[in-house]
Amino acid sequence: MSAKYSNVAEYFDYKGRQFAEKCTNCGLCLEACPVFPLTKVGHIGPKAAIEKVTDLLKGGEPSEEAYEVVFSCNRGCGLCAKACPEGLMPYYLGFIPAAAKLTSAGMKPPPLTYQHLPGHRHNFGSVFSALQVKPSEARWLKRPPPDPKPVDVVFFTGCAPLGIPHILLEAIEIMEVMGIDFVTLAGGEFCCGMVPTLWGNLEAAQGMGQELISAIAAFRPKKAVFFCSGCYVMCMGTLPRFCDVPFQSYEVAQFLLDNLERIPLKHSVDKLVTVHDSCHVARLGTFELTRQLLQAVPGIRLVEMAHSRADALCCGGYTNSVHPEIGESMRRPPMEEAEATGAEVMATNCSGCHQGFAPLEGQYPFEVRNYMSLIAEAVGVQHEDRFKKYATLADVPLVLAEARECISASDLSIEEMEKVLPDYLDRFCLKHGRAGA
Repeated sequence: MSAKYSNVAEYFDYKGRQFAEKCTNCGLCLEACPVFPLTKVGHIGPKAAIEKVTDLLKGGEPSEEAYEVVFSCNRGCGLCAKACPEGLMPYYLGFIPAAAKLTSAGMKPPPLTYQHLPGHRHNFGSVFSALQVKPSEARWLKRPPPDPKPVDVVFFTGCAPLGIPHILLEAIEIMEVMGIDFVTLAGGEFCCGMVPTLWGNLEAAQGMGQELISAIAAFRPKKAVFFCSGCYVMCMGTLPRFCDVPFQSYEVAQFLLDNLERIPLKHSVDKLVTVHDSCHVARLGTFELTRQLLQAVPGIRLVEMAHSRADALCCGGYTNSVHPEIGESMRRPPMEEAEATGAEVMATNCSGCHQGFAPLEGQYPFEVRNYMSLIAEAVGVQHEDRFKKYATLADVPLVLAEARECISASDLSIEEMEKVLPDYLDRFCLKHGRAGA
């Protein structure tokens, strides 16, 4: 793809101006939004609220109304785009440029967004990785060594998936038994730039994205495989608009499916499984990848939820951390739909969805597992989901007691964990019981 824009900021500034020019302020986008009516500006109505956003994009003054609309968005369910009669994408090409203008005016993103920010000492990946994996147990590189040996494939973990390391370990071991010539590069120190993009820090996104491309390219791979769909979108679709990407980008599901004959699916997994499609997967139209992989696993039978594929219900996304009280109401309907299928397993295909649903597992008659774990079980590889274990404990002292050995081996202290874990428990809504229970 030829570079049409010089940088990320220029791209989104142009798209934001286009959005504002084409938007008629009809309000149908926010009328369809599951989050907006529950925010503190829901009372002003969809038309008045979206007008505050378009006014900002046209050079108007930042407002609390625009701030609440933009930063409360779950960043991906796409219902606003489906409802737009002009064919616009408010959540992406409207709200990201608006977020950039708000942050440039000194209106910082909500406090708990630190949980997602790459490089932050207490982001989700850092905190929950430290609770579960000792540095000596990590199977990934934090940075490329000087003049690294060339490999065919670089497997990039992404940032947030480090907080659910059992799935990464399973993916790595699957690729090993497949005989893939690969190296695993961790997120954290490296980031595709997606998260700072969503929060309007476009300069940081530019630098992070280019640094990641260089780090992957150092191994001179033919392919880069991304566990996180967000990383895949950035490296396949966004970054090539303004810099050279010298490798082919793949979602891990597509890569596994392309090499299915190399996966030794030796063990039967006798389970009735329903798939929850993440927002990224639904928008990319890649929802069949997960199903085709699971259908190849001996013993698995699939059943569909009432809303699936492009119509799948959102787990709550970033709203879960910005407004946990709103996110709680969003993650329940998919769980209820999974229960209605009679499935024994809800299979997630996104680390964010897994974070949202797994802590609620004990309140429903099925397991929440990432699709990778089901494939791993068929291969004969399994790692404990300690994230789920610790999240469902819902008690900081209990978590710290269970994870003390791992924490001691990390660069985070018990005191730091005591300070930040309550925020995470609130995010996962573990203090809220199931309605009617």
